[in-house]
Amino acid sequence: MLQVSFVALDEVTTHTVRAYLSRRGLKSMPEGNDRDMHGCIVALRGTAFLFYSRKDPLEDQRFTAAHELAHFVLDHLVPRQKALRFFGDSILPVLDLQEKPTKEQLLTSALDGVPMQAQVHLMERDDLGDIPTGDVLRVEQRADRLAFEWLAPEVAAMRCMKQGPHEERAARLQRSFGLPLRKAEIYARVLAQREGAPRFTLSSVLGERNPG
Repeated sequence: MLQVSFVALDEVTTHTVRAYLSRRGLKSMPEGNDRDMHGCIVALRGTAFLFYSRKDPLEDQRFTAAHELAHFVLDHLVPRQKALRFFGDSILPVLDLQEKPTKEQLLTSALDGVPMQAQVHLMERDDLGDIPTGDVLRVEQRADRLAFEWLAPEVAAMRCMKQGPHEERAARLQRSFGLPLRKAEIYARVLAQREGAPRFTLSSVLGERNPG
């Protein structure tokens, strides 16, 4: 079972998240400019606080929760398990910030993407509100893809897409699966591009090849 605390705030900003964590004696504080967000996640030691904005429409809140949960799985739990498989339980004090990593552990962290600190996902933006790098965009798209699969599994969504006029496919996805319209439009385009391709798997979103 995933150890995640879902927290609804009147508004999600770095200030409100920092204040919430501080009241609970937690030092893993998000950094960066204070700005309004749909949600964010702070993960440490295999657990996480998942924040979402109470002022957003319910379908947006639902998608934000799924998206941030995907970050927790893809960007914290999976790399953590990778570190444990590689180093064994001896790496736990490092992963849990109780000890400093050795040079070997730091090298592995850099080369293999093994996290050695608290994971904070705030969706980086530049001064114009745009995503600043392709790497950030790819991380966000990967989290979206897993969120889509949880909320609207590909097989069922593909079937829904075919049950009416082509131009209404996004609206059907929105109604059938409770997606925000802008996300339903994106998912409709993704599914149209994937039609005829192998179906979605977790290994595909992790960038791993299926054995065979």
